[in-house]
Amino acid sequence: MTTTAIGKALRKLRIDEDERLLDMAKRLEKSSAFVSAVETGKKSPPSGFEELVIQTYRLVGEAAEILRSAADRSRKAFTLEANTTLQRDTAGLMARRMDTLSEDELHEILAVLGRKESSK
Repeated sequence: MTTTAIGKALRKLRIDEDERLLDMAKRLEKSSAFVSAVETGKKSPPSGFEELVIQTYRLVGEAAEILRSAADRSRKAFTLEANTTLQRDTAGLMARRMDTLSEDELHEILAVLGRKESSK
């Protein structure tokens, strides 16, 4: 099985912290089997997992963003909570069209969303 982006990021973090998998699992209050499954790509990182790692290891700035991006790249499915009609319409249309959007269109969307993220 191929190591996922989150798996590589978690391993790097463990190496940087001079920790074993068991040490990380204890710090995250997760089982070592769970952390191993996420690292090896056998299990997709659940929603909020990367934020738990970021908070536990006090990651900030670029380090936190690298972990968030790695988690996103390791997921095949996402759950969105849309509270308004506009949010639901946008999320639904995006989900239906995801497979038909060109690389250029996806880059445009990513650029728009990235601008919103960096203005916070």
